Amino acid sequence: MNVTTMEAEVEDENSIYAIFKLIEQSSVIVWLRQNFPYLLPLLCIVGIVGNSMALLLIRTNFWLRRLTSNVYLCTLSISSCVFLFTLIVSWLDSAYRLHIYMDSEIGCKVFTFLAHLSDFNCVWMISWISCDRMVVLYRPGFRKWVCTKRFARNWMICTLLTSIVFYSWVFMFAGLEEYKDDLFCGLSSKAQVFGYPVADHYFLFTLLDTAICTLLPAILIMFVNTLSIYRYRQCMRIYSSGVLRVRFDRASNGNPIPYEETTAKKLLLSQTHTNSHMSTQSNRSTCGKLRSSDLQLSRTLLIVTSTFVLLNVPSYMVRIIQYIFEPQTQIFHFLHYFSYLIYYLHHAVLFYMYIFWSPQMKKQLKPTAMRLLECYCFKTVPEFGHRSTSQGFN
Repeated sequence: MNVTTMEAEVEDENSIYAIFKLIEQSSVIVWLRQNFPYLLPLLCIVGIVGNSMALLLIRTNFWLRRLTSNVYLCTLSISSCVFLFTLIVSWLDSAYRLHIYMDSEIGCKVFTFLAHLSDFNCVWMISWISCDRMVVLYRPGFRKWVCTKRFARNWMICTLLTSIVFYSWVFMFAGLEEYKDDLFCGLSSKAQVFGYPVADHYFLFTLLDTAICTLLPAILIMFVNTLSIYRYRQCMRIYSSGVLRVRFDRASNGNPIPYEETTAKKLLLSQTHTNSHMSTQSNRSTCGKLRSSDLQLSRTLLIVTSTFVLLNVPSYMVRIIQYIFEPQTQIFHFLHYFSYLIYYLHHAVLFYMYIFWSPQMKKQLKPTAMRLLECYCFKTVPEFGHRSTSQGFN
């Protein structure tokens, strides 16, 4: 019996190994591995363009600029641009030996700090976006304090200051190290804490970074998104149900007391939270209403934040597995390479998803681009600079 079980396990392992072998040897993966040194800068440029385009759309559109979640989105866009810029710098330094990162003590500390700082802010801005959407959908009593631009700005500044304090250790512990007659940027072997060399505790730094930048935000995002998806589906079910029946009650004197005719849309707009009673009175304050635009934006941001979790978590998990088990198989090397590819990919494609999944962003994309082209590329210069004035006197 045990022999049969062992044979089945070996067959399963062989079948899994064969599947990974086929994937690894596929033409697409081989092409990606051969061209990865050229794909990385292309990925960074595409990501910087997408983040800059989204930032421009948010800042130039009146409706988009009013949304509180766009304070977090603007910070996310800038942080992603900074992270991708540090990737380009490290690639240029390794490819052309510019001596600004791998051969410079100051460059090593500065660019490592910027990379960690921007990654931390990206992760937590997405977490705050998820929480903001949940507050908008559920409408608890503290919404009028949380969903304001002032609160969003203060919370964003607090997150930025926290990241600066948390990653200030880079300036003390990071430095150039020598390996096989070559220099690399890492934890300095000279740095010590209470007499213990910092370089010997690299795994603790990795584990702490994983917990703060991946594990806690991922759990928070998944929990909050689950609640938001449930609420969103509940709202859409009411919204798409059509016209509700009109009900009449009769008073004691026999005269009917008419109730205002209620559509599903009005019923949805009047909801404050799931436990509140449905109200359809016309004098309802505007701040307590859930608009259809809120639902559209919530759907877009739920897709974006869920995609972030799917693309961000694998690289950290592979990094921990590599340190604990130290696997040397080709399958693991393939998974390690692929996890880093999708990790860089999330910084590049996240805002393209936001632009093309958001009806408002998609609607404003072409007019904004045309205005920019007209302003900077096709602007006609009048003759002598005063053509219209001179014609007025003739």
